[in-house]
Amino acid sequence: MTTAIYNARIYLRRGVFCQALRIDHGRITQTGSNTEILDGVPAGTKKIDAAGCVVIPAFHDSHLHLRGIGQRTGMIAGAGAASVEEVIRRGQDLVESLKKSGQLKQGTYIQGAGVNPDLFSGEKRDLTREDLDKISAEYPVIISRHCGHTIYCNSLALKMAGLGESAPDVAGGTIEKDVNGRPTGVLRENANALVRKPIPPPSKDEIAACLKRSMVQALSLGITAVGSNDTQGSDFDEVLEIYRGIYESEGPHIRVSMQCGISGREDMLDAYLRRGLITGKTLWASPLGENPQGNVFLKMGPLKLFADGTLGGQTAWMRQPYRDKPELAAEPAAPSRERVLGSPPGNRGFPTLDGALLDILTQKAAAAGCQVVVHAIGDAGVEAVLTAFGKVTGPGHNPLRHGLVHCQITDRGLLEKMARNRILALVQPIFLADDMYVLESRVGAELASSSYAWGSMEKLGIPVSYGTDAPVSDFNPLLGISWAVLRQDPATGYPAGGFYPKEKVDVYTAVDAYTAGSAWASFDENRLGRIEAGYLADLAFIDGTEGSGDIFSIPPKEIHRAQVVRTMVAGETVWEKF
Repeated sequence: MTTAIYNARIYLRRGVFCQALRIDHGRITQTGSNTEILDGVPAGTKKIDAAGCVVIPAFHDSHLHLRGIGQRTGMIAGAGAASVEEVIRRGQDLVESLKKSGQLKQGTYIQGAGVNPDLFSGEKRDLTREDLDKISAEYPVIISRHCGHTIYCNSLALKMAGLGESAPDVAGGTIEKDVNGRPTGVLRENANALVRKPIPPPSKDEIAACLKRSMVQALSLGITAVGSNDTQGSDFDEVLEIYRGIYESEGPHIRVSMQCGISGREDMLDAYLRRGLITGKTLWASPLGENPQGNVFLKMGPLKLFADGTLGGQTAWMRQPYRDKPELAAEPAAPSRERVLGSPPGNRGFPTLDGALLDILTQKAAAAGCQVVVHAIGDAGVEAVLTAFGKVTGPGHNPLRHGLVHCQITDRGLLEKMARNRILALVQPIFLADDMYVLESRVGAELASSSYAWGSMEKLGIPVSYGTDAPVSDFNPLLGISWAVLRQDPATGYPAGGFYPKEKVDVYTAVDAYTAGSAWASFDENRLGRIEAGYLADLAFIDGTEGSGDIFSIPPKEIHRAQVVRTMVAGETVWEKF
């Protein structure tokens, strides 16, 4: 099957475009002018008039949670709520709606997500058990902060988890208590699992429905490949079976690199390795077509670990104490106490994984040929991971492409250390949409100026891939590109000139990080992320009506308005707006 795309503005590389391209059996075989392509195709060729659209390699989100995106349907929507009271009202409305529809049964958990107290217009505080009791005292209620690392529970949810005044300390987590020793309903990091444990697990059909919803949404945004963290180890076989079922039933075909959590357990890693489940192993490939490599849609990605928490929840592990909310100075039962007890007083967040265990897991995985990516946000967390990586990498030598997920709070020394050993940065520019409002108050202006340092990463030659961590953030890549280029709210223009503008990148860099950079992060750089002969024809068409969608030439403040109008996978249109 031959397809020709013409009348397009096709992005080849920085500053270089063409009008048309030819696709044979799912792969790009030629690029050139309209005449060069159309005059050379055989009879029966499918011809697509792009009508002036910009055509780029399809987007590749290097880190998100497809399962989590789909699960948000039917939950209390906390995103965008301007106050505690608004969250409560939304929760009450959902409970009332579920009751009317007959969907609530005894013991049903009411769940929610997306709350960000830092953006409340009034009192900026965490929700408590008393707040959530107003949503319902009849059903257990659990709402997660937008980062997913802090959760809020009502009294019944705490009771069902057995968490009262005698609740023990949790390694790498906190159960916050009031002055009388009573849990407040706020749990952070590793403590979250305690209150989630009694929740009945979703059925396979429910999980499949979540994944399908997310895949369709991804295709509508021009995303055809993702690094998705949907398993924490014990449920790996179930998640794998569900994915295979979706593909075999001809469901939405998104290319997925499974980022596999192990909950910090060495035995789970051993189980993966005994089965030969190392990075790059094919887990599902389409039996159709003439491109064995192009038919791979599901494969093992990296081992996924967590070094610390989040900036918003003040659980990201910092070298120095947070500068705001000093009342949060009480420390959890950290797994690496010696690293915390010798530090300045005050809340510095905490490690969520013991340093010795981080070394063991990293070294064992690397010895087996498995890539490791570690969630690290605070500068102490970043430093700890770089130290562990230093034992399996060397100057200019990181063949397994070990990386830091998020990599937010950094100084020049940490960035130079990353560059020296070519440590991958899997970053999310859209995080700045929330974090720029609290960053300076949390860490100070000096450290803020060297954080979210995408410009410095580029200059230092650090390998970078872009993503969103959705559902934590909106996973529209054009929004992420806008934030990388502008470092300001595209709707309001705040702050004028951009947030620490020296860390801006240009649109070519941002697009490349969202395509070629993410392909490199998943060892797909020879088949995805570029438009050139030999590459798979995974493409995104961006609306070019009157030039409004030409993201390479329009004013950067207009990039977020552009829209994907067609998405192709291996030369086949899998989503179309009109």
